[in-house]
Amino acid sequence: MERVSATRKALKSAILIAALLLLAGCEAAQTEANLPSGAQKVAVFEGGEVTQGQVQEQLDLLGRQSGLGEITPDSPQYQSAIAQIMPQLVTQEIAQAYAREHGITVTEREVEREIGRIKDQLVRQARAQGQDIGREEAFRRALEQAGITEAQLREQIREQLPVQKVQERVAGDARPTEEEVRDYYEENREAQFTTPAQRCVRHILFNPDQRERAEEVKRRLEEGADFAELAREYSQDPGSREKGGDLGCIGRGETVPNFEEAAFGAEEGEVVGPVKTQFGYHVIKVYDVRRESTEPLSEVEDRIREQLAATAQAEKFQRWVERQEELRDIRYLPGYDPNPSSRE
Repeated sequence: MERVSATRKALKSAILIAALLLLAGCEAAQTEANLPSGAQKVAVFEGGEVTQGQVQEQLDLLGRQSGLGEITPDSPQYQSAIAQIMPQLVTQEIAQAYAREHGITVTEREVEREIGRIKDQLVRQARAQGQDIGREEAFRRALEQAGITEAQLREQIREQLPVQKVQERVAGDARPTEEEVRDYYEENREAQFTTPAQRCVRHILFNPDQRERAEEVKRRLEEGADFAELAREYSQDPGSREKGGDLGCIGRGETVPNFEEAAFGAEEGEVVGPVKTQFGYHVIKVYDVRRESTEPLSEVEDRIREQLAATAQAEKFQRWVERQEELRDIRYLPGYDPNPSSRE
C-alpha cells in the first residue's frame, strides 16, 4: 500500500498547488562521457530514464517540506528519502514514455482548465481560513510562496497531464461493486459516518474556595440573569471568559468526568452546578443538545464509491507500472534501487 500511495502522490502532486515545485525545470539527460552535474542516469529503461538531477531536485524539495534541510548522501535520512523518491520518479517517467509512444498529448485548453481548477481550490482554501480574497490574488500568493512563475506551473501541468491520461487509460475502469460499497459502509459506519452525541455548553469557573459565590451566581441565573454577562464578570477561566463562558460543543471523553457527567445529564437550556472538579467549581449551562446521528448509506454512497474507485485505480495502475518495469527492463545505479531485495 505504501507503493500505491507513492504512485498516487506522483500523479497528483504536481498539479496541486501544495507541490508546485515538483520537478520544475528538469532537463533531458545527456549521453556524452563527460556529463554535467545532475545528468548522470540513475535508472534506465526502454524508452526513458531518471537522472541524478531529478533525484536531487526531489531531495531538495523533501528537505524543505519536512524541515530537514539539505539531504545529502551523508544524511541519516538519505536512504529512506531515496526509497521514497525513486518510485515516484520511475512511475512518472514510465508513464510519460508510454504517453509519448501512444501519442497521448494535452491541449492548451486542458492546461487552462487545470489552472482554473487550481485557482478555485486555492480561493476555497483561503476563504475557509477566513481570508477574503479573490481567485487571482489567491493564485498569485500561492505562486509566490512556492517560488515559481505561472509559466513554470503551466509547463509542469503540460508534463503531468499526459501521465494522468495514462492512468485513466490503463486503470480508469477500476470501480467498486455495490457489495464493496455496502461492506465499506458497514465496516466504517461508526468511525466515519457517525457523529457522537455532544453537549454545547457555557460555564462559569470559580476558585476552589468560592463555592458560596458559585451558588449565589447560580441563583441569579435561575432568576433570569444573563449567563454571558455573569461569566465575563466572575469566571476564572481566561480561555472562555471573554466569550461569555462558551466552551463550544463537547463529546464524551473530552473533559473531566464530573463536568462531563453534569453536562450530559442536563437538558437543553438547563443550568446545573456548582460542579466540583480539580479546577474549582463550575456553573454550567447546556444551550444545545446534539444526539448521536449516523449518515445513511444513501447519503454517502457516492462519496464511498469515489474513494474506493480512486484506491482501486491506484492499485491497478501500480500493478501496471510494475509490469512495465519488467517489460522495459529497468536497471538502477547502485544505491538508487528502491527495492533491491526483490530483484536479487
